[in-house]
Amino acid sequence: MTEEDHQVKVDQQPESTVNTTEEVPVEEAYQLTVKLPGGKLPEIKILASPREAIHDIKQSIMESPETCAHSCFYLSFNGKRINDFMELGEVEGITTESELHLVEDTYTERDVRLHITRLRDLLGGPYKQNPSSIGIDPSLSFLTAVTGEIDEEITAESEKKMEDIFSDEPIPEHAFTNVDVDAPSKLSEFVPKSFQRTAPQCLKSLSLSGWNPVTHSRRLAGDLLYLNVVTLENETLCITAATTGFFVNSSTATEFNPRPRSGKRAHSLIRLLQTLSPQFANNFAKVQDFITQHHMLEVLPVNTYFPHHPWAVQSTEPTFDLARPAEPYLNYGPDAVDSLRDWNDELQSHRELPKSNLQERVLRERLITKVQSEFTEAAVRGAIAVVNGSVIPLNPLEPEESHMYVYNNIFFSKGNDGRGTFETLGADEAAHVATGKDLEGVKILNSIDMDGLYTLGSVIVDYKGIRVVAQSIVPGIFRRQDENSIVYGSVDNGTTITADKTFHEAIEQNVAKPLHLSQHSLVDGQGESTNLYTSLETKGLLGADGRRYLLDLYRLNPVDIEFQDAECVATKHKPAYPHKMTLLRPELMSMYWEHMFRQWYKAKVDAIRKERADAIGAVEQEEKKDESLEQQQQQQNGVDKTQQQEEEQEEDFKIDVNEFQLAFNPDVFTTAKQKEDDHIKEQEKVIRDASKFLNDEIIPTLVLDFASYAISPLDGDALTKAMHRRGINMRYLGKLANLVSLSEDKRIHHIHSLAVQEMIVRVNKKLLRKYLATLDLEESRLCLSHYLNCLLGEAVNAKPAPVLPAGKTKNDYSWAHLTPSSLQRLLKEQVLLWFRYSLTDDDWTQRKSIPILRETCLRVGIQLEARDYRFHPYTPEEVAANAAADAQLETLLSRQQQQKSSRKTKKHQQAVDSLLMTPRRKTTFVPDDILNIMPTVKQASSRSLFAEETFEAGKMSLAQGHRQLGLELLLESLTLHEQTYGFLHPETSKCYATLAMIYHHGEDREAALDLQRKAVIAAERTLGVDHPETVHHYLNLGLFEHAAGRSKLALRYLRHALYYWDLLFGTGHPDSATADNNAGVMLQSLRDYKTSTKFFERACATQEYIFGKEHVLTASGYHVLAKSYTLLGDFSQALSAERLAYGVFEAKLGKDDYRTKESDAWLKELTSNALLTAQRSRELQQQQQQEQQEKSLSSDPSKQSNKTSQVAKGELPIDQVLQYINNGSSGSSSRKSSKKSNQKRR
Repeated sequence: MTEEDHQVKVDQQPESTVNTTEEVPVEEAYQLTVKLPGGKLPEIKILASPREAIHDIKQSIMESPETCAHSCFYLSFNGKRINDFMELGEVEGITTESELHLVEDTYTERDVRLHITRLRDLLGGPYKQNPSSIGIDPSLSFLTAVTGEIDEEITAESEKKMEDIFSDEPIPEHAFTNVDVDAPSKLSEFVPKSFQRTAPQCLKSLSLSGWNPVTHSRRLAGDLLYLNVVTLENETLCITAATTGFFVNSSTATEFNPRPRSGKRAHSLIRLLQTLSPQFANNFAKVQDFITQHHMLEVLPVNTYFPHHPWAVQSTEPTFDLARPAEPYLNYGPDAVDSLRDWNDELQSHRELPKSNLQERVLRERLITKVQSEFTEAAVRGAIAVVNGSVIPLNPLEPEESHMYVYNNIFFSKGNDGRGTFETLGADEAAHVATGKDLEGVKILNSIDMDGLYTLGSVIVDYKGIRVVAQSIVPGIFRRQDENSIVYGSVDNGTTITADKTFHEAIEQNVAKPLHLSQHSLVDGQGESTNLYTSLETKGLLGADGRRYLLDLYRLNPVDIEFQDAECVATKHKPAYPHKMTLLRPELMSMYWEHMFRQWYKAKVDAIRKERADAIGAVEQEEKKDESLEQQQQQQNGVDKTQQQEEEQEEDFKIDVNEFQLAFNPDVFTTAKQKEDDHIKEQEKVIRDASKFLNDEIIPTLVLDFASYAISPLDGDALTKAMHRRGINMRYLGKLANLVSLSEDKRIHHIHSLAVQEMIVRVNKKLLRKYLATLDLEESRLCLSHYLNCLLGEAVNAKPAPVLPAGKTKNDYSWAHLTPSSLQRLLKEQVLLWFRYSLTDDDWTQRKSIPILRETCLRVGIQLEARDYRFHPYTPEEVAANAAADAQLETLLSRQQQQKSSRKTKKHQQAVDSLLMTPRRKTTFVPDDILNIMPTVKQASSRSLFAEETFEAGKMSLAQGHRQLGLELLLESLTLHEQTYGFLHPETSKCYATLAMIYHHGEDREAALDLQRKAVIAAERTLGVDHPETVHHYLNLGLFEHAAGRSKLALRYLRHALYYWDLLFGTGHPDSATADNNAGVMLQSLRDYKTSTKFFERACATQEYIFGKEHVLTASGYHVLAKSYTLLGDFSQALSAERLAYGVFEAKLGKDDYRTKESDAWLKELTSNALLTAQRSRELQQQQQQEQQEKSLSSDPSKQSNKTSQVAKGELPIDQVLQYINNGSSGSSSRKSSKKSNQKRR
């Protein structure tokens, strides 16, 4: 099932598929009736567009629960078979309400295999186990599990009743009922308890029979395949798949008898099994219900993006499935021909497709995206096989680090310096960086969509400490023994340099102009000069297919010379940086070019203005000489000035931008030989200025953006992306941390924590890469568990003993010598080496265990068991209990050895076994906690520039107030995203979320909710269930549900999001106050004032910690908290909170500000309330004393005390206070607070 196959279903949702471009006009939909062959259902209705392909309509029929039994059929119209590859509108005579017939077709062997595979997929449900996949639980979505059963209706704004808040009914049960909101998240709850993984069982087994393959004589009789089925009734059936359908034959495990056992036949295997097994029929209906309970996007396969695998997973038992080993045969046939593909030709052929109009561009980009995704999947599997030693190298006699491999028509090499190319730049470390930069170069060239130049399909796979580079194979590259195919650049480090004229011109037009590359002259070994645009290392290759390929693109960008001069030499305090492949990022080069262009443009404008001003001054002097026409000249002068100003404004935009010349030479400050002249010095100055621009302008600006909350990252990945978007390399993390710590601004304290955490995580990755590279797979988990114990388990065991393979000692492994103290020293050294930052003791003690564990697992590729790991030390009581348990076990073991009696031995053995069944952990992690080691993947994914430009244009139109135009552009962009990337892609998810927010503000609740659910699922399945974007999507979904009147459902989403928020970051993030306030408002609407107050208190504590007590935001928090205390009936606390708020408002905003006035009104009301309470309390005390003096026995003192408290509360003017809230203060303030939260999040 592909995403394109579901296009017919999408067309049923007009809000997602509105097309507003002139090139693709909105077309009338076809309401088709499809007549079905004999069965309970006579016909079905299908909505399709005239551009829908017939095979897409067939696919939608196969996916429908009512018609899923059909897989081998064709559609006919007026008795004629319709070609599957025609578009619906091309069928002769068809109208918008035509009637088609579904006709059962004869099977081929391929059709039978697809039919069986389809049935197995259905029976497996949406989360079918697949041990052959590279990781556990790929592309999970928890939305259905978190949503649960909805018992609330969407309420229109006009129908909402405020008096519900004052109801005397019991507080409804909700997601936070009896929940400790301050308790940290438990890792064991990473997968929601309500998540149902397995579908109801329909068969005990479905497998291929041992009587396969079909003999030649039986093929002539129509037999195609034999199956063995064991039903839930324990009946074993031998089934024949024939050209006409399926039937039960008379064969057994020992005797072959192809004759039908009974008269029961069916065209579909599903229909046959439904007639043969009542339990299958019953449970198959349950499976269909189970699947349809999920959102469509939860069931779709992720096939245009690499699926995400969670880092924390549940340990699941394997399921017995005889047919699972036969899946390659079922998918690819006996010869597996389908699996062998010419990846390079597919990629380049798709890039050569026409792109003259929108429809052609969309088709081209969709095909490129799909084949790149499939190439990535094949490359990952090949890389794992290479690392595990399953592939024989092409050059087995050379050293292992130089080995090259070909597997599945993909070329594999290792990302180290096997041939000494980077010896002077840092050897293996430089080569490791160069592979990443090469992939970045491929991505850049793909994004500018070159004509006449091609790049290879490229994927980088890091698995078990080894970096593998996978590339598509250039035709003829292995057949050529000479170097004549390299026609541009140098293969021998500058000894010979070639520059083919055609290649040079193509690079000038397609690469040099958009990337602002400078033509420069390089000198070869013979002293001859050659002009190149790219760096010396970049190679132009002429393939046997006649295409021109660009390879080795790691030096598309110049050297960061300021960093290299300062850090690549050792000093007293810092060692030299490990390598010299310190290049500037492409984003920085683009920003620097724009910065210099703006300066040049401003200088031009200033010059024109000065010239105009001088001209006007000369005219005025001439005018003064003519006294006779003074008045006329003054009038004329006014007109002239107006004209001059208008002309000046026009002239500002008539500057020829082509006059601006700024280009970058990627070969300056490298070993490439260039002629020493003024031109080279000028180019060197440009690159040095760009390097200074990064240090002096960009990095400080990023710190200001953090302080203003323009960016507020939640984890290390978000921080990395924020830095990369601004062109900042990660080697500047230390500088960023120092700048943030110097400011001593608590608003950005969380950035310092994140930067330190990210440095530790990146060093973890580097160290583990070194340790794992030489280990077998079974030894890897021993290393990982010991490393994690030294990193995070010191409080539990300060001297963890490594678990070693049998017959091995510590001296056999470098990682086995690690201790918590030695690892801490090593991390400090490596952080200083790689990030030029000195880790302090405070940095180390303040590190957060779960966030570091999560990031390390994601970067290294570890899948850990989701359980509650202990990171804090044992209490004295726990230490004593553990010692007693250990002593008891030792005593039992020693007695077992001493005693001879068999009966006593059995008794003691049972006692020992009971203690050993649940052994006490002596370390935080054990090797069994590591459930999988999987690859991490980097790919040169394609981008749909047109879809993204339309998206940005839509957002810009909205920002300028053009709502209708902006909405139309965004809807058009969504259609392009869905058609290009598919439904399940991070870019499509962003589009869904943006549109959902617009519909939410437009109060179109149902459209907003539908789009936001899609955003959640797409983010969960491609980015991860605990990714920051997924968490924000869940928070917004909660807001939208609350606005629609479903507050209990909204709280489920908020609790789910806050759980992952705590895992991601912990406490103290500035944005957490917004989430807490939203939760408080929702709980107030359910009248749970006690729990809502806890959230408001937590929000106030966060704001006070970050902004201080004298900040307006903190005061606003206390004002909201005062209202919450009032609703709770705690008026003394409400008065204290309101006094704090009023004091800040008055001091910061003045008495005339509406917030100060509102706070003043509340303060007066609460003060009078407090006075009345105090007065009433005194009166009651006096009355009580008087009664005691009179020794009245008419009332029990304890009862009197209770009565006193009740009367004191009952006499309070609470109705007035609540009426005051109802009349606007609370409601408007809450709405404003919610609106501000949304704006802030955006």
